[in-house]
Amino acid sequence: MHNVAGVGETKTITCNDNGVSVSGVSNTVTITGHCTTVTVSGMQNKVTLDESDQINASGFDNVVTFHSGSPDVNSGGSNVV
Repeated sequence: MHNVAGVGETKTITCNDNGVSVSGVSNTVTITGHCTTVTVSGMQNKVTLDESDQINASGFDNVVTFHSGSPDVNSGGSNVV
């Protein structure tokens, strides 16, 4: 599993059928490849990903965009998936 945390970070990660966890505040994360799960928490994170089986979003004002597939989406708070 890849973990991304911090404040104001910009990262690019490659997923090879593994999971990614993003937390913190105002991070911009680009994820390429296929993920099993993507979990986003914290505040005002922007996550763009190719494909994931499951997307979990908690926290506030996070924006998650996926390009393909039909992931199982679990979203709470004021998040947009």
